[in-house]
Amino acid sequence: MSRLSADQLQTFVTIIEYGTFEAAADILGVSAPAISQRVKTMERIAGQVLLRRTNPIEPTAAGENILRIARQSEYLQQELERALAGSTGHRTISIAVNADSLATWFMEAVRALAVEESIYCQIRREGEFQSSALLRSGEVMGAITSDPHPIAGCSWEPLRVMKYWVVASREFVQRHFPDFPRVSLEQLDAAPVLEYDRQDYGYHRARQLLEAQYRINPEESDFSLSERVPAPRLYVPSSPDYARAVDAGCAWGVLPWEQCEKGLSSGELVALVEEPFEVQLYWQHWNIDSPLLASVTDGIRRAADAGQNS
Repeated sequence: MSRLSADQLQTFVTIIEYGTFEAAADILGVSAPAISQRVKTMERIAGQVLLRRTNPIEPTAAGENILRIARQSEYLQQELERALAGSTGHRTISIAVNADSLATWFMEAVRALAVEESIYCQIRREGEFQSSALLRSGEVMGAITSDPHPIAGCSWEPLRVMKYWVVASREFVQRHFPDFPRVSLEQLDAAPVLEYDRQDYGYHRARQLLEAQYRINPEESDFSLSERVPAPRLYVPSSPDYARAVDAGCAWGVLPWEQCEKGLSSGELVALVEEPFEVQLYWQHWNIDSPLLASVTDGIRRAADAGQNS
């Protein structure tokens, strides 16, 4: 198999970043037919289709591998130029982090890396169940993820466990669950629920726990599925604001231990289930020899350990 050239890899990244052959041509200072020819040559070398000709253009599964390698090659070239120039200035790294980690323990890693090593994190906020996609495309160099399977071309290690409690304010419980600690299906369906976004895994896990806790079987309800009215849902795509909405009694929700510990201790919050559920987090990053990634990995590991043990 022939090797892909640096120009071809740069072209591929530019197409993805700008969305069309024409835009990539403008950025690279060549014609659109020249861009198209480079892609055809790459696809002939790879023996596979690498791009979906959509608007914007997207990589295929094989194209994602090319994209990640291209971005890694670009980074290694920059590292080489930096080393040859003897640069000792600041460095940056792109990382995908879930909102709850950002709101609880991860900012200590950001602080320590910036203050102690002049490493500055460019953070992409992404759900722990979705952040793997950013690694596969090479858009980030590392990610906090719940994916227990190593991504191709990446190193992987368990990081820490996040414990989540299903909670509501005491006033909310008195208003919506007047028979607590008994809760009926009708009360649960009528009680407003808080979600982070429409991909919120926590809500579905919490609903399962609530139904198990109160021995609720929706199939045994007096109401048919078509007659049941789903609970009102509030969407708050910010972890600190989500916690404030729960504290304020807007709805019941799911909070990491760090965000509900004080409320549960004071009695202002009520645990709706007896035990928390756990989400194992992993740190995945490009599998390349990089002093920058080694330093960032150490910093994240220290912050995760401190947060786990606090």
